[in-house]
Amino acid sequence: MLGALYSDANFARLAGLMRAARAGGPLPAPPRLDEVAIQHTGAVAGATICNDVAWPRSIERHRRDVRANRAAHPLTAGMPVNIGPCSFWHQPAEPPTRVTSKGPSNILLIQNLRHPATPYSGALKLLRAFGDRARMVTIDSGGHGVYLANGNACGDRAVTAFLAGGTAENLTCPAE
Repeated sequence: MLGALYSDANFARLAGLMRAARAGGPLPAPPRLDEVAIQHTGAVAGATICNDVAWPRSIERHRRDVRANRAAHPLTAGMPVNIGPCSFWHQPAEPPTRVTSKGPSNILLIQNLRHPATPYSGALKLLRAFGDRARMVTIDSGGHGVYLANGNACGDRAVTAFLAGGTAENLTCPAE
């Protein structure tokens, strides 16, 4: 389910899986996955996420969080708060970097409105924390990929212009 949320193109398949599960019928065959790509993605994501902040280490804490999350959000059934590698990862070697309005003014954020893991509200908070030194291109899309990934020419042009020329304005690109 989590993987299906990372691209709007997967929604029809996810809906079929959910219908089959609710009906108690046979589940569709899972998609074929590139195991090497999954391992690489998992390793990079784990190293990034686990080193970002300290994670709960108590199994009992995870147990309580999963129980509460399942009651509040039955569709994801505790998945967002379940125990994972970060609970056993070494503590970050350095304190997290504080994002402030001080520093270079060459930051461009790009964000899908309906990203499954990094909500738009969080992107707006980050943009505010950067102050006047950052701009954001928002794409009216779901899924994970943004630049050159979801076929949004407006967003692709804005990011390419920033990469080539170093300037950008806050921009919201409609769905295409």
